[in-house]
Amino acid sequence: MSGSPVDTGTPDTTPGRRGLIGSLLASPAARSGLLLLVCSVAGHLGNYMYYVLAARALTPAEFAEVSAMTGLATIALMPATGVQAAMAREIAALTARGLPDEAQGLIRFVTRRMALVQAGLFVVLVAAAPAAVAILDLGSVGVWLTGALWIVLGLGLQVSQGIHQGREHFGRVGAILAGPLGILRAVLLVPLAAVAGVVGALGALVLATVVGLVMALGRTGGRSVARTQRVALNVRPALVALAAFASLTNLDLLVAKVTLEATEAGLYASAALLGKIALYGPSALALMLLPKVAARLEAGLSVRSPALLTMAATLATGGAVVLAIVLAPASLVVGVFGEAYADAYALAGPLAGVMTLLALVYVHIMVTLARGDRRLIGIVAVAAVVQAVGLLVLGDTPVRMVVVSAVVAVGVLVAHEASSRYGLVRLCLGEPGPAPRPTAS
Repeated sequence: MSGSPVDTGTPDTTPGRRGLIGSLLASPAARSGLLLLVCSVAGHLGNYMYYVLAARALTPAEFAEVSAMTGLATIALMPATGVQAAMAREIAALTARGLPDEAQGLIRFVTRRMALVQAGLFVVLVAAAPAAVAILDLGSVGVWLTGALWIVLGLGLQVSQGIHQGREHFGRVGAILAGPLGILRAVLLVPLAAVAGVVGALGALVLATVVGLVMALGRTGGRSVARTQRVALNVRPALVALAAFASLTNLDLLVAKVTLEATEAGLYASAALLGKIALYGPSALALMLLPKVAARLEAGLSVRSPALLTMAATLATGGAVVLAIVLAPASLVVGVFGEAYADAYALAGPLAGVMTLLALVYVHIMVTLARGDRRLIGIVAVAAVVQAVGLLVLGDTPVRMVVVSAVVAVGVLVAHEASSRYGLVRLCLGEPGPAPRPTAS
């Protein structure tokens, strides 16, 4: 069945491994998926190197400040990711229906609205600087202001990717993932952190994001329209789902910064960084899944094959990461982060397991958004609240924080399996049956 990141769209009659590989490479969907996966891996390696270099350039307490700001930014950027997902879905659906002018009108309307949102948000964040510095125990106001500028610019970059994601311009998306959202961050970090410490480390993210905006807001590939018209785009389901998911995957870093001792918070942040490889590794496939599923639903086709293959790739990637961390010597974390982080390694494996489960939740969210369903969105929102309460009440040690997140992740998956025909187990058992065309939700 065609249209999945790794589905060939050709009959399974070609004998031999060479024939299978050839048929895979002959599929545009497979080639796009492979390109995006390679770029995503390169980007995540670059982003990972950013944190590794930051950990080496800064003290554990300073690294905890960087981790707290990046965790806060990830949560703040998730509403933009919701807009990105909604745009990608609508652009894919409009393109499939042969309505390119409507798609271009949507792009221009959302882009202009986002500029207003960015300006207003920056004013609010600047005004909140004294309170934020006190609550997060940051070293200076400059740390907060630099992080705030990054958040505001990052909103624009995140939303702009939805344009190219919806049109399946995965080469442009991959270039942004690999460069400004990955390798470029690490390259800029070294000189800037040496000069300005934590502010310089966050400044590297600001400069990389500016480069990404230049790449993303170049020619979008659509025809110009005479005037920008207001286009209906209900982003609330995506906003709620992805904001809640961001909380599930990043709130622990903020709680650690507030409740744990400074050095212990830095150790937890380094362990979380190792564990999140299992989350970020397969994320490119989920990114590609949303417009593919939306387009297939618009055409009345089955989404079982692309969904199952993406879920399988997600679990396989996460399992490989967990296994690699568990089997690697404890000296690995010392070699990567430095002697000051030696005690963090014991948490990395369990955190990678939790992130693998949450990566599967992310795939389910993409399928849910493409289908226009809302049950999983409610489940994830409730789970985010439960996790927040659990971390604040029980998260007085790193181990308890991991346990709380693990219980919540398992609970989300079990609830989804019980309430949806598109859970992993039910999809493995058979076709979920004819689904209604996605609604504008």
